[in-house]
Amino acid sequence: MQIISVTQILSDNELSAPNLNALNPNQDNYTTLLLQPEGDIEVGSSGVRNADRLTAKRRFAAFLADAIHLQADLVVTPEYSMPWEVLEEAITNGSTPRAGALWVIGCESTTIQELEALSNRLSATATFIFEPVEPNTGRFLDPVAYVFLTSKSDSDIADHLVIVVQFKTFPMGDDDHFEINGLQLGTRLYCFGNATTQLRLATLICSDAFAFLDSHAQEIYDRTLLIHIQLNPKPRQDQYRQYRTRLLQYGGDQTEVICLNWAKNVYENHGGSRQCWDNISGSAWYLRPDKFDYRDATLTTNHTKGLYFTWLKALRCNALFFNYLPASYLITATKVAHIAVPASVSRRRGPQVTAVRTWDDSSSSWMRRGVIDDGFSSIVKQCGNAESAIAGLAATNPFHAERALALCAGEISSHYDWHAVTHLDSCAIEPSEVVCRITACQDTDPDASRFRIQRLRSCQRVATILLSSLPTALLDLQAGFQIDWTPDSPHTNIAATSGRRATAIHLGNAYTAETAQRVADLAADYIGRWASEPNDILEARQRLHVWYQDQGGQDVLCDRDRYVGFDDPHSDSPFDIARSK
Repeated sequence: MQIISVTQILSDNELSAPNLNALNPNQDNYTTLLLQPEGDIEVGSSGVRNADRLTAKRRFAAFLADAIHLQADLVVTPEYSMPWEVLEEAITNGSTPRAGALWVIGCESTTIQELEALSNRLSATATFIFEPVEPNTGRFLDPVAYVFLTSKSDSDIADHLVIVVQFKTFPMGDDDHFEINGLQLGTRLYCFGNATTQLRLATLICSDAFAFLDSHAQEIYDRTLLIHIQLNPKPRQDQYRQYRTRLLQYGGDQTEVICLNWAKNVYENHGGSRQCWDNISGSAWYLRPDKFDYRDATLTTNHTKGLYFTWLKALRCNALFFNYLPASYLITATKVAHIAVPASVSRRRGPQVTAVRTWDDSSSSWMRRGVIDDGFSSIVKQCGNAESAIAGLAATNPFHAERALALCAGEISSHYDWHAVTHLDSCAIEPSEVVCRITACQDTDPDASRFRIQRLRSCQRVATILLSSLPTALLDLQAGFQIDWTPDSPHTNIAATSGRRATAIHLGNAYTAETAQRVADLAADYIGRWASEPNDILEARQRLHVWYQDQGGQDVLCDRDRYVGFDDPHSDSPFDIARSK
């Protein structure tokens, strides 16, 4: 794989480099329109294309019409998706990007002969640029088409249409060696911009990821938006995702990656059979800008529109995953870097979903949707008596619900600020990228499913105990309570009807008396560090109760009387060696 400057190849063709809005390093935001299509594909000797030609043409033509109407600065479709007929018809009809916009279009398979013929048909309208490859009967190309306007070197009018086509450089592995035997490989990865006066942009086509080495990452990681288009049933396969580690391993915060796959449950038609992949989507946006917007209000708005926050711990990176359903996403994003921008306005807060659209067959259009189903309603019943409280909390703020659930299970050991989204255990993802978010119930991995169910059942057990057998300090809960979380009292999860707060934790059967007591001490310590008045600390600790299950399956309350002695103010930390007792 060679990284080739688009500026250079345009100059070789007597064309100027485009001034792309998404790559202008000023304070202005840019808009991107991403399509995560429904998969009904046909796989054969001529490559990969949409099986239902009529439906595909309608959907992709409507998507390009939206791109023009919405004046999106960056438009992306995944690998093998766009029918060439749709793109050709749009160009013929003058439906092209506006000046400053860039279309990054993953197209259906083609051959070099077909591409040359298309270039000739559109020669009066557009300049096609692609690397020379030898005609190879029986092999197909996997292309991404960059479509944009620029000017000729001898003209200032920036309205000349250019299509730069890049070919996949490395085949995907599969049991039948479909691409190994059938794909004709390219050698070039085209790169826009220069990282000085412009930001940079490049695109990997699916298994190009295997050929992306440390040397490539070192060459382009800084001030770069890397787009990774895919048609992949296993988007988080071990080796496949290593390129992100290569890119994000370096210091600095000016690298972003957009992964765009097809929607879940792609159907493959091959050799007369039709099979569902039962795949996740895995489309995501990876970034770590210095002023990322971690406010609940911002992340909740994205959540309701199908973009879910997680924290990739190993790379200290924000990973925002898209809902797996077929949809288009209109996003307002901050630039991957700001150059010569005053600090007062240089706030790189990350992507914000403006609108999400799903296909409406009756109107043959992408229709704007409101709240996107995050799947939580299908599992919240596992909370038992707390179902309505947790469901209501999640509907208002999904992060409040996940914090309340974390407290119910005693998962507060990571940090005093355990409830921050970068510390909250359900938001964290390991290098495997299995998403255990509870209120974004998309990931079908068994570990994610087990995590969610265990967390909800801890909540159910807390509610059951509080409805059946109350310690003396919590007798006021007989008048009513609900499981709750508020930033005004972050280490409590019970709201009594009287207005008083409490903390109730059920640790299950994986704890001994000693380890359960350590969780109780940690919760008491956090309460003492939060409250400012000794009386408030004492009351909050008296209203802290931690249960675990003994070997017989009985619920055991930790140190019931620890904070009721009259000779001890109980305001010192349980971990303070100078405390009263």
